[in-house]
Amino acid sequence: MPTLSLSEQQRLELLYRVSREISDRLDLNELLSRILRETAASAQADAASLLVVNEQLDVASSALIVDGVLHSDPQHDLEGVLHGGLAGWVLTHRQPVLMPDTSQDPRWSRRPDDARSGAKCAISVPLLGRARVVGVLTLVRRPVGSFVEDDLTLLTVIADQAAVAIENAALYAESRRRADAMAALAETARAVNSTLELDQVLRLVVDHARALLRVETAGVALFESDGLVFREASGRLSDQLRGLRLEAGEGLAGWVAAHNQAVISHDRPADARFTGGLLQRLGLRVRASAGVPIVLDPMAPTPKVIGVIEVINPFDNRFGGDTLPLLDSLAALATTAITHARQMAELQAAESRFSGLFEDNIDPILITDLDGLITDANRKAVEMFGYEPRVLIGLRITTVHRTGTAFLGSDRFAQLRDGREITYQTRVTTRRGDEIPMEVHAKLIERRGQSFIQWIQRDMSERLQLEEMRSDLISMIFHDLRSPLGNVITSLETIVTSLPHDRVMEHALLTIAQRSAGRMSRLVDSLLDLRRLEAGQLVLQRDATDLRELVEEVFELTAPMAKVKHTSLLTELPEDLPFVALDSDMIRRVLINLVENAIKYTPIRGRVTLSAVVAPAEVILAVTDTGPGIPLADQGRVFGMFTRLQRDRGAKGLGLGLAFCRLAVQAHEGRIWVESEPGAGSTFRVALPRGARAEN
Repeated sequence: MPTLSLSEQQRLELLYRVSREISDRLDLNELLSRILRETAASAQADAASLLVVNEQLDVASSALIVDGVLHSDPQHDLEGVLHGGLAGWVLTHRQPVLMPDTSQDPRWSRRPDDARSGAKCAISVPLLGRARVVGVLTLVRRPVGSFVEDDLTLLTVIADQAAVAIENAALYAESRRRADAMAALAETARAVNSTLELDQVLRLVVDHARALLRVETAGVALFESDGLVFREASGRLSDQLRGLRLEAGEGLAGWVAAHNQAVISHDRPADARFTGGLLQRLGLRVRASAGVPIVLDPMAPTPKVIGVIEVINPFDNRFGGDTLPLLDSLAALATTAITHARQMAELQAAESRFSGLFEDNIDPILITDLDGLITDANRKAVEMFGYEPRVLIGLRITTVHRTGTAFLGSDRFAQLRDGREITYQTRVTTRRGDEIPMEVHAKLIERRGQSFIQWIQRDMSERLQLEEMRSDLISMIFHDLRSPLGNVITSLETIVTSLPHDRVMEHALLTIAQRSAGRMSRLVDSLLDLRRLEAGQLVLQRDATDLRELVEEVFELTAPMAKVKHTSLLTELPEDLPFVALDSDMIRRVLINLVENAIKYTPIRGRVTLSAVVAPAEVILAVTDTGPGIPLADQGRVFGMFTRLQRDRGAKGLGLGLAFCRLAVQAHEGRIWVESEPGAGSTFRVALPRGARAEN
């Protein structure tokens, strides 16, 4: 059968036209169509195909001409010939093939129309690039034997030229695509970093992921308390996807989160790794999908996965080689943006809580900068100071506060700038000129990333009035009781001395009365001394005092009280107990108060021990009981004025005894403190300096 082989002139013209067509073409699809048109037309082929493959030998681009009509192949239907047809054999063996009769060669993949069109002749040549096969060019013509070896040689030369052009076009397309991707990522970064609203950040991430990777659907799932939840989605079925919850390991997103590993699946229905998920929950037909984890601090020994970005069904049916790198870049942007958005949300929540507490606080509060300029004031402060808010804000704290007093000193804000919290008493001045006594708590605070000073004022008017009433009450008790009490004591002494010794019952009753009167006298003296000690007006009458004799006197005076409660009084005194210069009457009352307190709070048949330790610079006296003990939280306030702890509901008192002890010991330049554990008793220690001089 005669062939229709090209003449030498036709071959040269074909080579020229093909060279001209491909010399300045950088658009891959246009390049394929022009190569295929020129080659098919010049060879008078009935059909021609050109397949371009990637490094994985999957079809990247393809075109087909049948009876002179060019058909695009967006779905890559021609990919089937790579698995069982002539093009696949050529691609695998990297060898050109001249097939004189397709019906007689097993390498030809039979088509439904072969029986109608009859046997054909085919030429197929590989497109060999610089380092790999980049494609296959195939021509088919009727009848059998239509092509000869010269045609095969010509097509091989065309294929070599086409391979170079296709590689150049692919490189150009890759560079353009990467440039577009970088531009898109830069735009994404700009958009994502332009907002600190978490919902807006997630919306931008999914929109840009869908546009950048050209997919049907994109979603972002974040870990919440009850699993992985798709917080945002874009594209097909996005409304149904938004809010979907996945269990650990469920679907591709669950698998990525569980394994902290990016993944691409080109055939989801057949991929056994990913069960359930979107396929079952939404009925979404997932052909291919890819996902990457969103990770906090990926360089840490145990990175924390906070979410997943998943993209579904690329428009080109297959994901490109840069899919995961692009998704990783998006995930990195998302990590930063999500972290910042969450921090801002937490900051706003904290600011809201602060504002609520600030405005609703029952105490007046002012906020100033570090130079004392008022920047904010709560409702109570506005009411108290009497200024309009716009007038109060902008004043200096010194306009309404006497800040030069108390602990602030001359450099008023130095200690506050160092982070110290200062409490002091002062007077504030209202707009009407009224002065109100205040206790002020000032400290450094942080708001919106800046340092400020917070001033909390607490009105002391009622407290000062109460203290004044207490002072007046003490004065009244002292002045109204001292004179008649003295008369009672003198009268009792006179009666005792005049009463015959054989009147035992009367002597016992008078002794009880004398002791009670003595306790009342000591209480009145303590009230007077308290006022003098607080005012610094009391002058101590110090003499060299034998502490052993002093302890014996204390036990003699407290023995009747101990006898009533069947309490044992014990002493543990060293042999070398020295003389100490002190006001013996005052320290005697200190020890009596401590021993009586111990007896009062010790259960019946308990023990009270008075001991001493001699140190180089001081003598430490200690009163230890077997009572219920004092909670740690109360130990710091037991020496306060009018403080009574509820250690024993039966124990009563004014709460002045320990306050007197504290002031009296401090007047001797000594120390007093308590050591106690609940249920294990208490020990009150008094440290008195040994080197004090006697004063006359």
